[in-house]
Amino acid sequence: MTSAGQSPSEAKGKQAGLAAQLPTFAAIGLVGYVVDASITYACAKYLGLSPELARPPGFIVATIVNFLLNRAITFRHSRAPLFRAFRRYVLVASAGLAVNYAVYSACVLMAPAAGVPVAPAVLPLFVAIGVGVSMFVTFLGFKLFAFR
Repeated sequence: MTSAGQSPSEAKGKQAGLAAQLPTFAAIGLVGYVVDASITYACAKYLGLSPELARPPGFIVATIVNFLLNRAITFRHSRAPLFRAFRRYVLVASAGLAVNYAVYSACVLMAPAAGVPVAPAVLPLFVAIGVGVSMFVTFLGFKLFAFR
């Protein structure tokens, strides 16, 4: 038995599952990024929203898209009922959003000091930085809580 009370084969199976889940989670995260960044860009460029107000619509749509893809692919073996999993997913995604949006906002605030103009064309880069940082928080939350 391992220290967690699992047999070596159970521990190896969980590691193999994790090895398969991480790349899938990252690929789905990339899809979510494209959705989020595209909507953020469109809201800023075509609707004239500020960078702060342009971001929430993209995040909301990306969260729904990512939930559906992660449920169907990354965590397809989850036995959690759909609506319970979605509620938990939204809770974890909200924590991830707090981290994500804080990093995104820090980029918006610090960009002028670094000589980078805050324009619609640069917002997808700031979205990517926020997504990258929050990805670690959300993966653990989805794996250990939302799809459990």
